[in-house]
Amino acid sequence: MLAERGAAVRPISGGTDVMVMIKDGVLKEKELLDLSRLEELRYIKEDGELIRIGARTTYREVERSPVINAYAPILVEASKTIGSVQIQNLGTIAGNLGNASPAADSVPSLYVLEARVKLASVNSEREVGIGEFFLGPRKTVRRPDELITEVSFRKMEPGSHFFFKKLGLRSANAISIVSAAGILKLSNGKIDWLRLALGAVAPTVIRSPTAEERARGAELNEDSIRAIAEGASTDARPITDIRGTAEYRKKAVFGLVYEALYEIMSGSGKRVVFGLEGRG
Repeated sequence: MLAERGAAVRPISGGTDVMVMIKDGVLKEKELLDLSRLEELRYIKEDGELIRIGARTTYREVERSPVINAYAPILVEASKTIGSVQIQNLGTIAGNLGNASPAADSVPSLYVLEARVKLASVNSEREVGIGEFFLGPRKTVRRPDELITEVSFRKMEPGSHFFFKKLGLRSANAISIVSAAGILKLSNGKIDWLRLALGAVAPTVIRSPTAEERARGAELNEDSIRAIAEGASTDARPITDIRGTAEYRKKAVFGLVYEALYEIMSGSGKRVVFGLEGRG
């Protein structure tokens, strides 16, 4: 059906974003392609060191998955913040990707997991890195004749620390003003590496190269935490909208990153221990 008239058709599964777009009159496609009965696209699988998630997998299934809780708990943390319980029961990973909102809550975690997105058409199949998938607000590399079929990423390293922080206008059912996701590896109190992604501060979710470079080899202390958080704020390119000013968002980036790293330094942050989520 997409091969025949893809440009006029919008694929839909949970519909939690699309229904809002229809209500607001901003959906450009005239037809909906209902994928809700394609059970072949609903799975979470281990494949050696990879985890594969089918496009129709819901946030609630991610939250409850023993595989995701063991090997990618950062994605569980993000999924818990998405909308209401009803939205978590309906909304899907692929829907969050396809909607291509810069404030999408699952996407920063997928950035630091260095996920890959599988796209399939009648005649071909391809994978693209998460950073190349998004072109701008509501724009992706998906062609009109393609479906998102899978998201995959490597298991998090045992002993790695992680965080997902989100700032909204209220504590639940809120679109992010700013979000931050990070994974880092410590050795003898020094940061081996940090992967940090920021949401709602640019046309797409972005990594923070300045923060990541400042973290590499640094001792985790209050001085380095401040420098890393300032680097993240520097990399943010926010706009002013109804949820917050650009200046406020830059300060919020600093605050979220500082708080997350301070928690790790003080022993109250989260980490993966031999494939099981732990604290300290």
